[in-house]
Order: sequence, then C-alpha cells, then structure tokens
Amino acid sequence: MPSGLSDIMSRKSTLPLVEASGRPFEMGKKIGKICSARGVAYRKAISAAVQYGTGYTWQKAVERSKLFLPYAEEFYPSFVEEIKGYSEGAKLPFEDTFAMCCHELLSSQGFKGCTDIAVNGDVTSDGRVLAAHNEDWSNDCLDTVVLLHAKPNGKPEFFATSYAGLLPSCGMNSAGISLTGNALDPNDVRIGIPKIFPVRKVLEAKRIGEAMVFAMPAERASSYNNIVSDKNGEIYSLEGSATDCAWLYAFDGYLVHTNHYISTKMERFESDPSSITCSVFRYNRALRLIEDQLGEVTVDSLKSILSDHVNKPGSICRHADPGRHPLDVSETIFSIVYDLTNLEVHVLKGKPCNSSYVKLSLKK
Repeated sequence: MPSGLSDIMSRKSTLPLVEASGRPFEMGKKIGKICSARGVAYRKAISAAVQYGTGYTWQKAVERSKLFLPYAEEFYPSFVEEIKGYSEGAKLPFEDTFAMCCHELLSSQGFKGCTDIAVNGDVTSDGRVLAAHNEDWSNDCLDTVVLLHAKPNGKPEFFATSYAGLLPSCGMNSAGISLTGNALDPNDVRIGIPKIFPVRKVLEAKRIGEAMVFAMPAERASSYNNIVSDKNGEIYSLEGSATDCAWLYAFDGYLVHTNHYISTKMERFESDPSSITCSVFRYNRALRLIEDQLGEVTVDSLKSILSDHVNKPGSICRHADPGRHPLDVSETIFSIVYDLTNLEVHVLKGKPCNSSYVKLSLKK
C-alpha cells in the first residue's frame, strides 16, 4: 500500500482502511481487535432494528440465529472460523456476533436501498469493466463501515466495504471478480444459510462460474440480488429468493438493478409490491442515464449518475426523508466504483453529492 495512504484517506474523510491477513481465525481476530468499538456500535444498531421491525428482543434474536448456524457451518466453515476469531478479538460473544450476520432476522422495512450499475468494454470509452454501487442504509451505521483490505492465506486478496469489519456489502478481489448487489424483500424466507455468507464467499472465487455457484447456494435462507462481474466483461445479476432465482445477463454490455424483482419469473416473491416505488424510480432513472452514455462510459460518468438528485430525497443519491420514523429512514452512506480491468477501487464515505472519492489498487 502506498506510503501515507491512511493519512490521505483521513484527510478525505473517507472510510477507514483496515488491513488483515492470515488464516480465517487469525484474520478475524485481527479485524475484531481493530474494529471492536464498531462491532459494539453495530450490535446496538442491529438490535434496535430487529426489535423495531419484528418485536424480537436481542436475546430472542440471538437464540433464533442459532437455528442458522448448522447451515452456515456446512456451507462456509472458514467464515464461521473468521467470525469466531472476530468475536475473540472484539471481545464479543460469538452468539452475538453470529446473530449480527443473520439479516434474515431483520424486517426489511426502511432498509431497502442501493443502486447498482455494471458495464463492460462494449459500452465504456476505453474497454474497461466497471461496477458501481451506492449503499443506502441507516445513517446510524455509517461510522461502523470500513474498507477492508484482506489477504486470506491461499485465496485471492480483496477489498470489501464492510460493516464493523465483519459483514461485507460489496467487494472486488485480485482475480478480477466483484460482488455488488441490492437488498430484496422476498416472501419465502426460511431457516438456512444466512444471506451474507454467499456475499463473502464470492470474494474467494477465482473465476466467474465459481462466483455464480457461491452466490446462490441451494440451502440459502433468503437472498440479495447478487451481481457478479469479472474482468473479462461477464456480468450477471442473480435475483434470488430462498427457493428460486433468475439469472439476468448483461447481453448489451450493461446492467442496472435496485431493490425490486425485474424478472417476471421472480415477481411472485415480492413481499409488498406497494412499497417498491422508490426502487422502481431509481432503476428507471439509472437505466435512462446509463443508456445516454453508451460507448462513452467512464469512472467519472458513473460517479455522475451515482450523485443524481432527481426525485430527491428518493433519488439515486438518496437523502433522509424527514417525514419517516428514524428506523425507517434509508439514505446513501457510501459509494463505490470498482475498475475490474485495472483492479482499482474508487470509494467515498457519505453521499456522492458532497464527498470525494479516494482511489486504491490491488496491484502490487
């Protein structure tokens, strides 16, 4: 990492950089030590969200999360080891830390967000493959997010935006594979593999087909819309629920997704079709804006879309709606563009309209 990078990132007020390497337990322990205060803060925020959305006390949520553990251990035992290491490093009970990874315990109300655009060399100005993402979530969680630079033993190194250094939301690895995506609200949630586990496992993939398998395991409890892209320009949006999925391909060199089902096959899994207005708007707006750029798309032109304010506060660059309950508010808390061709990441903390992106690289 270039000398002085941490100082530069601090001056830019961007996401803190956390670096760790080693075997799963060892790496998790290092991250936990660095992010212990963020882990406590994230547990507090998630506990409040769970109780508000479901009526569960945190103790009840912890007990219920134990039902998911056997599925997690079978699907991805090394990440369970990483969580155990994190728990030790952060001095948090493993049961609490694992419950923080079980988003199936949350009501999705108020936390729908994220706008994604992925493009390949068919539509960029210079042949690059780019994946762009605005993260919309509760502002209470903003200061828990870090940019994790991980070097797991024997596996690709990666950058990931990560809540408390524990829960990745999106990332890119040194094999030129990225995972971005969007929260969905399927009506078939069940006991199974917590949906954050496939997100993390994709970052171990060395080829696009492997990433696709990791992103949609058969025993999943639920699913995000997982967008997997690679440096060769292969781009898939995997619209999942617990029991079904649709595979959307970027046939024309670009793909847009927000927080509702696009494929007619998956529409029947939409829990509350009346609640997706903001998502539908952001989808159509981003689609229109990217189609205006075809053949001329650049990192900077994607940043301009991510900062768009039409329909504010429910815009692509999303702002808090003062008319909503604080735990129902969703707003953009960070933004990122992955350059898979050059293995570079452009990241900012906060909203694209009032912050500056910092560039980092996985290249030696």
